[in-house]
Amino acid sequence: MTQGFLNAIATYYYQNAKDELADYCFVFPSQRSGIFFTNHLRQMVKEPSWAPQIMTVNDFFDSLSNSIVADNITLLFSLHQIYNQVTGKDSTFDEFLPWGELFLGDFDDIDKYLVNVDQLFSNIISYKELDDDYSHLSEKQLEAIKTFWGTFKADQLSSHQNHFLENWEHIPPVYKQFKNYLSERSLAFEGMIYRQVADQLKQDGQLEIKWKKIVFVGLNALTPAERKVMDNLQKRNLAHFFWDYSPWMLPSEQSQGEAFQTRGPGLFLNENKLRYPSPKDFVLPLNEKGPEITITAVANPTEQLKSVHSFLKQEYESDLKTALVLADETMLMPALHGIPENVDRVNVTMGYPLNHTPIFGLLNLLFEMLRNARKSKEGIWLYHRHVLPILQHQYISLLAENDCRTLHKKLVKENIIFVKAKDLHINPLFKLIFSKVSNGSEMTTYLTNILNKIYELLQPQEDKILEQEFVFTLHKSIVRLQDLLEHNQQKEINSDTWIKLFKKLADFQTVPFKGEPLAGLQVMGILETRALDFDKLIILDLNEGVFPRTSAPNTFIPATLRAGFELPTIEFQDTIFSYYFFRLIHRAKKVELLYSTGAQGMKSNEMSRYLYQLKYEFNAQIQSQSSSGHVSLLSPPLPIAHKTPEVMEQLEKYKQGNDKFLSPSALSVYIECPMRFYYQKIAGIREPDEITEEADARIFGLIFHDVVENLYKTQEGKEVDASTIEAWISNKKLFDGLIRDGFNTHLSDYEKGKNTFTEIHGKNVMVFEVIRRYLLQFLKLEKERTPFTIVSLEPKVEHCYSSGELNLNIGGYIDRLESKDGILRVMDYKTGTGDPTISKVSDLFDTDKHKKNKATFQTLLYSLILEETEYENTPIQPGVIWVRDVFKKSYDTQLFLKEGKTKNPILLQSVRDQFKAGLNEMLETLYNPDIAFHPVDNVDKCRFCTYKTLCNR
Repeated sequence: MTQGFLNAIATYYYQNAKDELADYCFVFPSQRSGIFFTNHLRQMVKEPSWAPQIMTVNDFFDSLSNSIVADNITLLFSLHQIYNQVTGKDSTFDEFLPWGELFLGDFDDIDKYLVNVDQLFSNIISYKELDDDYSHLSEKQLEAIKTFWGTFKADQLSSHQNHFLENWEHIPPVYKQFKNYLSERSLAFEGMIYRQVADQLKQDGQLEIKWKKIVFVGLNALTPAERKVMDNLQKRNLAHFFWDYSPWMLPSEQSQGEAFQTRGPGLFLNENKLRYPSPKDFVLPLNEKGPEITITAVANPTEQLKSVHSFLKQEYESDLKTALVLADETMLMPALHGIPENVDRVNVTMGYPLNHTPIFGLLNLLFEMLRNARKSKEGIWLYHRHVLPILQHQYISLLAENDCRTLHKKLVKENIIFVKAKDLHINPLFKLIFSKVSNGSEMTTYLTNILNKIYELLQPQEDKILEQEFVFTLHKSIVRLQDLLEHNQQKEINSDTWIKLFKKLADFQTVPFKGEPLAGLQVMGILETRALDFDKLIILDLNEGVFPRTSAPNTFIPATLRAGFELPTIEFQDTIFSYYFFRLIHRAKKVELLYSTGAQGMKSNEMSRYLYQLKYEFNAQIQSQSSSGHVSLLSPPLPIAHKTPEVMEQLEKYKQGNDKFLSPSALSVYIECPMRFYYQKIAGIREPDEITEEADARIFGLIFHDVVENLYKTQEGKEVDASTIEAWISNKKLFDGLIRDGFNTHLSDYEKGKNTFTEIHGKNVMVFEVIRRYLLQFLKLEKERTPFTIVSLEPKVEHCYSSGELNLNIGGYIDRLESKDGILRVMDYKTGTGDPTISKVSDLFDTDKHKKNKATFQTLLYSLILEETEYENTPIQPGVIWVRDVFKKSYDTQLFLKEGKTKNPILLQSVRDQFKAGLNEMLETLYNPDIAFHPVDNVDKCRFCTYKTLCNR
C-alpha cells in the first residue's frame, strides 16, 4: 500500500523533531486535513506530549493581525454607508446590495493579490499618455489597459459606458475610505488582513512569530500576499514547505497538450517547488503503479445511486480507507440512501446546504407569498398560486391536515384566484402564516413562531432528528441575522431587504452532521478532500458544468484587466479544481468516476473535461463502462384491468334500479379509450382540479354558454323572433353585463356574494372582447334562423335503456331543446373542433374515428333517449353550435351523413336502427366480463391524456 501524503509528513516530523513539536505550527488547506494529520501523529506517539499548533491558512493570517474579520452583513452595511458618502448618492441598501457584493469580492481579491487600486481603476480613455504616466506598469498590465480602454471612445460614450465610468472612478476612494472605516474599529475583511500582514513586512521587515517552525502543507495556488509571508519566513529559516503532486501532473511532459500545460493541474507547482523547496531528506510518497480507474456513464441519478451501492458493497474498507466524494453537494441526501448495510460507520465531513432543506423550501414559499400580497380597503389579498403550495407543504400538512385539505378544496372548487388573508384564518396556525409582515423585526418574529411550531411537531419523532437539525439551524440563522441588523442599527429594515439578506446569509450556510470524524466511510465534497488520500474512491456527478463549474466570476473588474493584473479568472478556477481532482486520485488503488448521460435541469449530459484528460493523458489503468445494463430496453407492459367481481360490481351500479347514470360523454370516453373509462368510472381516479385564472378554451365555452342561456331564459317556452335578438344585440349594457357575470362566475377573484376584488385584467381583457365579438356574430346567425321556439334550456334527461338483457341508466343534460317547422332539435354547444359530417354511422363507434365525431354521437344518443321517453312520434334532429366557426361562411348547426357525393342532414329516424346496433354492441362489450379494459393501440392519442403515466406511456 502507498503511504499517504499526511502520513509521510507526520512520520518525517516524528522521526526528526518529535521532542520539539509543541513549538511547531502546521498550516493546512483545510481543517479536515489538519485533523487527519493529527490522527496520524497521535498513532505514532507512544507517551503523552504536547501537540503542535494546527491551523488553516486563514487562521494563520488572522493570528498575525490585530483585526477581526467582520461578517458579510456588517461589511455590506458599512460599505453602503461609505459608498453614499463618497458618491453623494442616496441609494437605499436594497438598491446597493448587488453592487456591494461585487465590490466586497473585488476588494478581497485586490488585497490578497496586492494590486495597486489606483493603477487598476485608472480611467484611460485616451491612452496616448501611457508611456509618460504609466511607465512603472509591466508590459502585461499596459497591454491589458490598452485592450480594455481601447473600446471606449471619449466623444462617443454610450449611456452604459458613462454609467460604468461613473462607478469605476468612485471605486478607489470608496475602497480607501471603507478600509479606513474598518481599521478604526479593528475590523477587516479577509483579504484586508492578508494585505495588513504583507504590508507589515514592508515596514519593519519581519513578523512576530511565536513558533520555532511554520510548516506549510499541501497548498497549491498561492496569492502574492501569501508568497510575501512565505518569503520572509523562509529567509529567516522559520518555515518548511511540502507540496503534494504526482510527476505526471507537472507541466513538463512533451506529450502533454498546450491546454494542459497552461491550465493543467500542476500549473502552480513548478514555481512552488522551485521557490519553496521541501526538505531534501523528505521523500514524497508516489503511486508508481497508478490507480485502477473505472469511468461509468449512468442514465440518471437513480442509476448513480445503484452504482454507489454496488461499489461500496464490494470495495468498502474501514479505517478511513474509503471515501464517497460529491462534486455536487446537493446530492448528499440521495447519496446517503445509496450506502449499503455493510458500511458500519459513516462520517459526513461536509455540511448539507441549508438552502436545499425542506424547511428552507417552506420559507421560500412564505417569502413568495408575502412579497406578492396585495393590499386593498378590504384587507390583504393573497394569490392562489402562493397559497396552495403552502397548504400542500409536508410540514403544514402535518400540522393541520384536515384544514389544509378543506381550504385547498374550497379554493379549487370555487376557482378563487385571489383570496382574502382573513378568510384563511380558520385556525391559529393559519392566522399566523397568512398574516401581514411589514419589516425585518416582524419577519423575525413571524418566522421563528412558525419554526417553533414545526420543531415541536418533529421533536418527539426519533426518525426526524435530521429534520429537527435543519429547523434548528434555520432558527439560529434568523436570530443571528436579526442580531446583526440590530448591531448595525438596521432593526426596522423593510421585509424585502430582510429576505435578500437572509438568503445571502443562507447561501453560505450548511447543516453540520454529527459523527466520528476519524472512522468509517468518509463522505465529503471536493474541497474537503484537499491533502487527503484514500485507497478506494467513488466520485459522483463528474459532468461538465458541475465539475468544474462554468459560471462566470461575480466581479466588476473586466476579464482583460483581471488577467493583466494577475487577479483570479475563470481559467484560474479551472486550474485549481483540476489540481484538486488529479491530486485526489493519484495515490488511490481503485477509483470509480460517475457521470450522467441524461441532462437534469441545468446539468450538462457531457462528462467533465477532466475525464477526457484522464482517458488520453493519465498514466493509469482506465476502463469505461455504462450502467445501461440496469435499464431495460423493452417497453414496459401496458396495463390491463380485468373485469373481476369487484369491477363488475362497480358496473352493476349503472343498471336499472340503481341511482347512477352513464352519460353520453362517459360512453364517448369508453369508445375512445376503455382504460381511461376504467380509471375515471371504476377506479375513481379523478383528473386533478386546477384554478383557472385566464379564460382558456374551457372557460371561454362556459362563459359563452352562460350568456346565451341567460338571454334565452326569458324566451323559454316562447317563439323567438328577429326583433327579440336585435334588441339583445343593441343593448350593450345588458350584453357586457352578462359577459362580466360569466367572468365572475368562472374566474372568481372574490368572496361569493360580495363585490369583486379586481376588474377584468391582463389577457382576460382581450378574451372579453373576443367573447363579445363571437357572441354578437352568433346572435346575428341566430337572427337569420328565426323564428324558432325554445322548448327547454339545460333539461335533465334520464332513461333506462334496454339492450338485450341489459337495462342501463343513461342520462345527462342537454344544452338546449328547440323546435322549428315541426322538428325537435337537440342542440349542443361546442367550443372545440369536430367534424359535422360522418361517412357511415359505424364510424361513431370506431376508436380511431370517434374523437372527431363525438359531438354527433352524443347528440344522437340524447335524441334517442328523448324519442324513447317523451317524443316517440316527433321528428328529432341532432345539431351542434360550433362556436369557433361562427365567422365561417360554411357555418351550419346541422349534422350530416355523407352518401356518395351528397351530404344529407341527419335525422334520428333515418339512422336510428344503425345507431342502436352500434350502441348495443358497444354496451355488450362494456359489460362482457371476459373483455378487459385496455389502452388504445395508437400512442399518439395518449399524448395529452392525464392518465398516460399510469399506462407507462
